[in-house]
Amino acid sequence: MTTTRASLRTAGAASLLAVLSLAACADEEPVNEPPATSSATEESAASEEPSGDDAEQTTAADESTQTEEAAATSEPEEPEELELGATDDTFTVTLPGTWEDATATAQDQTEATVLAGRDAERVDDFYTNVVITQEEYVGNLTSAVEQAAEDLAGEDGEYELLEPAEVDGNRAPGYTLVREVQDATVHQTQRWVSHEGTLYVVTFSAVESQAEDAAPVLDDMLASWTWTD
Repeated sequence: MTTTRASLRTAGAASLLAVLSLAACADEEPVNEPPATSSATEESAASEEPSGDDAEQTTAADESTQTEEAAATSEPEEPEELELGATDDTFTVTLPGTWEDATATAQDQTEATVLAGRDAERVDDFYTNVVITQEEYVGNLTSAVEQAAEDLAGEDGEYELLEPAEVDGNRAPGYTLVREVQDATVHQTQRWVSHEGTLYVVTFSAVESQAEDAAPVLDDMLASWTWTD
């Protein structure tokens, strides 16, 4: 099949949805206040202080506990990586442990989504996110990517074509795009991966203040990509 305007419009619509599906603000989780303690309980605990040998043993136990807590505090464990699988069972990818699965959220916007993830922390009311959609196959991938970048940037947007990346043996051309989304400047990178007659469009989006720091997340995810079909 040759590249068509219809297929480009489909990919372009998917990239826009990829931003909008995860950009909106979420309600803040309520913070639970610690339970109040009664003065009677405090007075009772104070009146039962250990003495003599019991006091020495208690002090030693407290010091041991404090030492263990200090060691645990000084050496925070890195969160485990988040491994996600596509809903069509064709591939898996790995994201940072601080991220979360957002596939269901993205699928609420478009059924073309096969995988999505986002940073658990919002910055400037925006979640850095990645959305992978399944699109119609196109014959000349490089030409289609160039045309999509030009179409999506429009007259006022900026885009830059990228050297193809390797995705588990497949060549993935792409581009970066800067545009305004919901009153925020969003940096977006797309990679198009053709595999077994199916096109997967990877859309990585980050607000301007996070774009540079977030970029390695996409590189690492693409490097972790493993076909499972």
